[in-house]
Order: sequence, then C-alpha cells, then structure tokens
Amino acid sequence: MLNWLRPRMKLEIQLSLREAENAIERVPGVCDGEPVFRGTRVPVSIIAARRRQGATPAEIVGGYPSLTVRMVELAEIWTAAHPVLGRPPQLLDLGATVNNAKRFSLPLPPGKISQAL
Repeated sequence: MLNWLRPRMKLEIQLSLREAENAIERVPGVCDGEPVFRGTRVPVSIIAARRRQGATPAEIVGGYPSLTVRMVELAEIWTAAHPVLGRPPQLLDLGATVNNAKRFSLPLPPGKISQAL
C-alpha cells in the first residue's frame, strides 16, 4: 500500500533539495563565504539553528523580513543535506590573540576545600 508513496516522497525530497540549492549560495567576501540566501546576507546556518532551538518560521520571518516561510524550510533541508564536517574552528584559527596565558586559582574560604573536591 505504501509502495506508491515512496517514489513520490523521494521525488518531493529531491525537488525540495534542488529548490534549496537554487536559493542558497556562497559568495566570497559575504559572511566569510558562509552559505547565505541568494541576494541576502542572512546565513543559512543561523536560520537552521534558530529552528532547532524551537523558533517558529513566523518568528524567524519577523526577525528577517527578507526571508519567507519557505526559505526557512529550505534552510532546514539544506543544512540536513550538507552537515558541517570536522571540528569547529578554534578562536586562534579565527585570528584571536592571547593577551594573558597565566592561570591562577581563586582562593577558597577556610573550611570550603572539601566542598570544592
């Protein structure tokens, strides 16, 4: 009974992914080459993360007027098809500098040592 549904679902998924690929682009110099919606500076990863955190498409569109509800859906589809690989970049890799590498311990009041362990 569901055999006819599987090819249809597969086709719908392929069409949605193709639509997402057409709506999303990487532009050197825009958001450090992060994927953004075509013609905007809105990173796809930010929109998908907001959805994962529980924001509704209407809330997201309210915060980003250049987006539509369909674009929010496409962000979820695109990020599911293109997972981020590898470790997240470290601050030093992003150009941050260490001002002070000295480490120190905060003094504990007398009698509080057993609680710290």
